[in-house]
Amino acid sequence: MAVFAVAIVLGGTVGFAVADLSGFGDIRWLGSETSAHTTTVGALVAGVLAGRLVLGGTGTAFTVSAPEPLRGWPGTRFGAGALVAAPLLLLAGEILRSGHHYFFPAQLAAMVGSRGTMLTSYALYTAGLVLLLPAFLALAGQIRERRPGLAFWAATLAVIGGTVRIFQEGINFLALQLVDAQGLDVATTAVGDTYGAWYVLAPLNGATYIAWPLLAIGAYRADVLGWVPALGVAFMSTHYSGVLKGSDVNTLTGAVLLAAVFVPLGFTLWRRAEPLSRKGFWSSVAALGLLAALYLAAVLSDFAPIG
Repeated sequence: MAVFAVAIVLGGTVGFAVADLSGFGDIRWLGSETSAHTTTVGALVAGVLAGRLVLGGTGTAFTVSAPEPLRGWPGTRFGAGALVAAPLLLLAGEILRSGHHYFFPAQLAAMVGSRGTMLTSYALYTAGLVLLLPAFLALAGQIRERRPGLAFWAATLAVIGGTVRIFQEGINFLALQLVDAQGLDVATTAVGDTYGAWYVLAPLNGATYIAWPLLAIGAYRADVLGWVPALGVAFMSTHYSGVLKGSDVNTLTGAVLLAAVFVPLGFTLWRRAEPLSRKGFWSSVAALGLLAALYLAAVLSDFAPIG
């Protein structure tokens, strides 16, 4: 499994290096730089070869299984819902901003002609990142029964990395608002001048790059995922992380593969849920109703802050 995970990362790195060193990396093709295409192909080819050669003779390649209900938070139903909703929200956000270059000047420029699309894209992506935290814990909960050590470290790094990503989404929100408040030129200059600014979570920015392969390894070792869906999870280690990162073929591929794994896993986990008591049912209805009321109040108040 270590060979498998490293092969995916190295394959993507080699793919990027080949395009970059040949001088074709910045050439755009089908809406993405050539380097994004070669990174994607390199990671997938290396992962498939390593999986087939190293792991192909063990277990079922396409297994997606939730052996039992979750114990503790986030609970079986909420965990299953997060596994389904999180990757779909991430994918929707990626798709909406896929027509613009992934680096920040183009993301800010898109606010001039596609303001609603960009704000919706980042909103969906932020919601997906928030729900990704319970999704991480739901997957780790399935791993824990057979591989508790892997589950602990994978979940720890995934939650830390996910928290950093949510923090970066707050920076994204402010940066996008600067276009409306100060104009595109001022916003681009402000973001460019502060893009490499240090913040307290900066050293933890790479946590997800380690967490994704660990989740894939743990899920495979715990017989939750076969090596093919594990490849889909580990592929996310090639996904961009940082401020105002848009979409290209690499990020879209990662979101599609993650949804292809997490969504069926979420439905499988949902079927493992124990019958819901009357009290539990009405508590859930009340919680959802309160959440809907909060959103309705925000809309009716034109999103003005309370107090």
